Amino acid sequence: MPGCELPAGTCPDMCPAAERAQRERERRLHRLEVAPGCRQDPPRADPQRAVKEYSRPAAGKPRPPPSQLRPPSVLLATVRYLAGEVAESTDAARAEVASFVADRLRAVRLDLALQGAGDAEAAVVLEAALATLLAVVARLGPDVARGPADPVLLQAQVQEGFGSLRRCYARSTGPHPRQPAFQGLFLLYNLEMRSHLLPLEFLGSSDPPAPPFQVSGCLPSCPVNGLSCSHCEEDSNYPWSSGGRNRSPGW
Repeated sequence: MPGCELPAGTCPDMCPAAERAQRERERRLHRLEVAPGCRQDPPRADPQRAVKEYSRPAAGKPRPPPSQLRPPSVLLATVRYLAGEVAESTDAARAEVASFVADRLRAVRLDLALQGAGDAEAAVVLEAALATLLAVVARLGPDVARGPADPVLLQAQVQEGFGSLRRCYARSTGPHPRQPAFQGLFLLYNLEMRSHLLPLEFLGSSDPPAPPFQVSGCLPSCPVNGLSCSHCEEDSNYPWSSGGRNRSPGW
């Protein structure tokens, strides 16, 4: 809202304590959030596994207080957790994992939008979140039974992720070192989905992208072509990097 100063998030956890308690009472915890070996009824949330779920903003509903918003550092840690611990989980079917990760990443984007985060730190969170989402979607494959995962909804959320990143790039003067890579990733994704390509300005750059063989070599662990980027693998801001705490093998 114009003239409205956005707050800074202060929640230190991946899921606010109040939400954990409420979802425990309402029996709305996902099994990936329940404490291992828990036999209580209702099940108890594990604070190290529970992740804030997406809740659509409603007209007339007050904005969440800072205590319910996770700051960029916690959002990035949340993305790292989803990428390193959940995306490769064998405790649930791939479709269920994809649906869970997509919902929680959508909540990450919403928390970021509701607070006054700097463009540079917002870009790092959005880039990591988008790459994580693309990876779990790619793991489904065209012939895997989708189960709880809606392919149309997942595709819409991928495009929503690209849109959030585009707006972040457009607001900032940069520099954003990974912008050309994500521009190429957008082109490759839409080519893969057989969609009409948008103008190059979609990701906020008037420069033409590198030829496809050059772009594919610098994508950050691109789930479309299976290549990884040597520039990003040593970057601790990325959830799968060797410098990150939770590296996800094979991305």
